[in-house]
Amino acid sequence: MGQHSRNDVSSLPWVGLLAFGLATLLGCAGIIVSNPPGPNSISGVVVNDSTGQPVAGAIVLLEQPDASGIDRVVRSETTASDGSFAFVALMPGNYDVVTAASVTSSSGVTSTSATTVTLLVPPNTTLSRIPLVPQFVNPVPTGKPIGIGATVTTSGLGGVPISADVKLSALQGVGPQGTSPSVVTIPTFTGSTPVVSTAAGPACPAGTACADYELFVPSALPVWGTFNPAGTQYRIPPGHPVEFLYLIEGRAFVRGGNTPDCTPSSQFAPVIAGTLPAFIPNLNFVGCQ
Repeated sequence: MGQHSRNDVSSLPWVGLLAFGLATLLGCAGIIVSNPPGPNSISGVVVNDSTGQPVAGAIVLLEQPDASGIDRVVRSETTASDGSFAFVALMPGNYDVVTAASVTSSSGVTSTSATTVTLLVPPNTTLSRIPLVPQFVNPVPTGKPIGIGATVTTSGLGGVPISADVKLSALQGVGPQGTSPSVVTIPTFTGSTPVVSTAAGPACPAGTACADYELFVPSALPVWGTFNPAGTQYRIPPGHPVEFLYLIEGRAFVRGGNTPDCTPSSQFAPVIAGTLPAFIPNLNFVGCQ
């Protein structure tokens, strides 16, 4: 089994995220060695970075970029008691493997990891040790994920309330300094409302239907590495609280459809948190029909 090591750094550069010019912060490195794969599959074992023990109940997302370059979830799994997962019968092409965990023990202690992203993983690969690193929160680590929530409003032409289903995603950017980052979908934990339905009511702004949402996500920068069959090097954030960015995306669908049909059909709310107070803008969809 390959060796894993790291050395924290004290200062990190901003990297642009989409057109927002915001950033991801990078850390240092470790190595994971891949074992012989199964046919047309991507499998692996998720472990605690500090102890090397398997992590049960971790969320593993298999993602590929859409036409806009945003990673969308193709498959999802939860790790078994031995930390293992497997995606089988995959189509050709590279995939990004996105992993995170927030697990509460029988004694009531919650342990939450930063998201770990393994980029450009081909089918027929086994990742033997995907590391999960404890998150860092403001002002001190509590073990609980951060909750990002706000209000969504939808209205039709002429300012009349229109009910719609709104699908919400938390995005973060990963990649080396000086390059365009890969924008990945981050796993959301128990208590999240990734889909909300707006409805007219007295609490809504005039002429709108509305709903509140909340996404529980890691309170940290992501760990990431680009797959290498000889050993994947993961960049790990520093061991102290820092600012980090989420991009909250909402996509509005009227009448339960799958084609966004509001103007604009998708909206983004950038959220910087960590050592700074978080401000989360509302998402307002108009022209829905």
